[in-house]
Amino acid sequence: MLVADSPTAEDSQTPAALAPSREVTLANGQPQSLEGLSASELQELQWDQEQQFAAAMKQAPRGSDQRVAIVGQAYDTVCAILSAQQTDDQPLVMGLDARYIRLVLSQLNRQVRQGMGQPRLFEVGYGSGMMLKEARDRGFPVGGIEVSSTMRDEAIGVLGENFADQLLLGDLRSVEKDSLSGRPSLIYWNDVFEHICPDEIEDYLAKIYELLAPEGVLITITPNWLLRPSDVTGDFCPLRTEARGLHLKEYRLAEVSHLLKKAGFRRVATPLVVTKKRIITCGSGLRLAKQLVEPLFDRLPVRPAHLLCRGFGMSCTLATK
Repeated sequence: MLVADSPTAEDSQTPAALAPSREVTLANGQPQSLEGLSASELQELQWDQEQQFAAAMKQAPRGSDQRVAIVGQAYDTVCAILSAQQTDDQPLVMGLDARYIRLVLSQLNRQVRQGMGQPRLFEVGYGSGMMLKEARDRGFPVGGIEVSSTMRDEAIGVLGENFADQLLLGDLRSVEKDSLSGRPSLIYWNDVFEHICPDEIEDYLAKIYELLAPEGVLITITPNWLLRPSDVTGDFCPLRTEARGLHLKEYRLAEVSHLLKKAGFRRVATPLVVTKKRIITCGSGLRLAKQLVEPLFDRLPVRPAHLLCRGFGMSCTLATK
């Protein structure tokens, strides 16, 4: 995961995290010590830096080395600020939910039953590596790519040095399929889609489609437009404000589906329903019906709109190659 709005606690015990960096490089290039900053000051700093980095990303030319460098620095800086806000020594876990772990494992096990050989998981934006660890511990080959060197260090601490060569660092678009240990049958990204500059999202999807094995599945978790704002903006602005931080665009389900179809995926589904403990899939999950009613949900009061959006799994898609 590239970054999230706040750390998420894990149910199971995890290895101790690396000590968080106490100095960061700000968007203006100046160093900033985090020592002695209060929780509110750290949050204000995150809010300010996310806005500045977001503006710099959008202004940099599409596909340029300049934009790649800004992205890497942005997530090193913001992840360090988030780590400094933690009150324990656990790895920084962002956006991960036990339901997502069960969804990924169920899809991998389904691929086993379908005779796909040895399914392989590749995570785009693996963060501290907790999803990869869950799959690795159940015998599945894993790998991934991350833009933040800070998070890659944490992931190596979680997975072990012997997995370092599977934990790539850099821009996904630079990965060649022949360079991977094996073509992934399942690619997963959680809270990454909305962090990508909108003028580059099609390039990322094209690369994912290229890397994915035939009949493989892409699981996308990205906060639906109905939940806006889902980044740090929500700590400072009212609900239904457009995100101003590192969520560069928050998408409607219809927009995500269109982009996935345009990238070549032959089938796009949503979960049928999502409960507090489970993500239930069945066929297409009534995706088309959900897209039709999506604009109507935004006319409802915020609470029922959010409940319907979450309950119908409108922030999750499963796209089959």
